[in-house]
Amino acid sequence: MKTWQRGLGIATVVLGLVGCSVAPPLPSVDSSVQHQDHFQRSGRFALSVEKRDGERDAVQGGFVWSEQQQQIQLDLNNPMGTVLARLVADDSGARLIYPNGNIEYAQSPDALVAQLLGYELPVSGMKDWLRGETGSSPVDGLQQEQGNIVYFHQDNWRVRLQRYDEQGPRLLQMNRNQASQFFSVRIVVDY
Repeated sequence: MKTWQRGLGIATVVLGLVGCSVAPPLPSVDSSVQHQDHFQRSGRFALSVEKRDGERDAVQGGFVWSEQQQQIQLDLNNPMGTVLARLVADDSGARLIYPNGNIEYAQSPDALVAQLLGYELPVSGMKDWLRGETGSSPVDGLQQEQGNIVYFHQDNWRVRLQRYDEQGPRLLQMNRNQASQFFSVRIVVDY
């Protein structure tokens, strides 16, 4: 696989799965709950993967992530704004759609990660992190400031959340060490 394709795959996996765990349907049509049916964030990302042998992959660009009811769509853009790939996830599975029309399919976002990269990255919790939440997985080292979560460890990730607005953090910094790799992800939300 070419370096840029591997970098795009890694970016898609790490950033794309920010929203790829599909939640069950909401049990009520109460207006206080309906505001959660649509969630959108847009901004920039930088991802680097350093291997123990010294090899390094890095990619950066922009993203537009939108969740509406049970479907999540994430567009990954190069720094010039051109869409590099679109990730769509719903109850039927996950699809990564490239501009040339090629599509990668999997039953779930986590399965798509394993398929594209050859190893698993349990990053589905990032959907919660983008909202300033920790989700249901166990958390260590939880720190809060002014009612907002600012730091914790979860699923082998060290997560720092900063610059909150009404939807969640506008700066997310995530790091993870694995046996042979170190992942570093920085997400800046513009709106």
